[in-house]
Amino acid sequence: MWFRNLCVYQLADAFSLDAAQLEDRLSAGIFHPVGGHDPESRGWVPPLEPGGEQLVHASGQRLMICLQTETRVLPPAVVRENVDARIAEREESMGRPLGRREKARLKEEVTLDLLPRAFTRSKRAYAYLDLQGRWLIVDAATWREAELLTDDLRALLGSLPIRPLQTDSAPHQVMTEWLAHDRFPSDLEPGEEAVFEDPKTEGAEIRCKRQDLRSGEIRGHIKAGKRVRRLALTWDGRISAVLDSDLSIKRLRFTDVVQSDADDREAETPAERFDADFAIMTGELTRFLPRLIAWFE
Repeated sequence: MWFRNLCVYQLADAFSLDAAQLEDRLSAGIFHPVGGHDPESRGWVPPLEPGGEQLVHASGQRLMICLQTETRVLPPAVVRENVDARIAEREESMGRPLGRREKARLKEEVTLDLLPRAFTRSKRAYAYLDLQGRWLIVDAATWREAELLTDDLRALLGSLPIRPLQTDSAPHQVMTEWLAHDRFPSDLEPGEEAVFEDPKTEGAEIRCKRQDLRSGEIRGHIKAGKRVRRLALTWDGRISAVLDSDLSIKRLRFTDVVQSDADDREAETPAERFDADFAIMTGELTRFLPRLIAWFE
């Protein structure tokens, strides 16, 4: 249940659905297994698995939802092999080479024939709405991944007034200044990982792992004109993560201090454990997100 990545959206005041209303809306887009001739199926499922029944898991004003995607997996090599065989057979029977459009139609026929026999792969994407803090938080490593969930949610609700997290100052500039002058916010410690990019050369980057980010060597990269694109950080001894300059958060980890709080809570059932962990995780993020914004004011 613990989120591993974060893409954070700010939720406008215009969004006013409560848990019961959201449950009703999501039920119209409930997940159904992928059909025999369909490449993919997406829909909403209970966040609590197994045994969950509600599509919305509510903890006060925080509402967790889950989008499941089931995809039929057709290896390109298998499709190509069958298409080549079908083309050779058709060309032999017709006594002439097939044109481009005829080959394209054969590829479509082969794909439709193979789909019912293809293996399926399932993936779940989790998110929660904080109605009090006005956040929508998606467990996704990139904004593109997050948009798969937000686009489906918007299509189902008809409207979803959100915008990606925004700050007054450019994160790459602020993070570069932190390292250049070894001045971090009092509740923030650098980790041992960073990615630097050269703004003058597209694609040029330097990746540092298991490095002392306060060293002269690191400052040398900045003096040479590099800027920080990604930086490992630990906040308040409770959350460690890698922060990207686009404000997506990767490899999120709640430290032992937080995990011990979770372990101290007695839970007799998986549902109680899920609810307790959800309450702890969202409570930590409720404190963390305002600080994240404050760092870049």
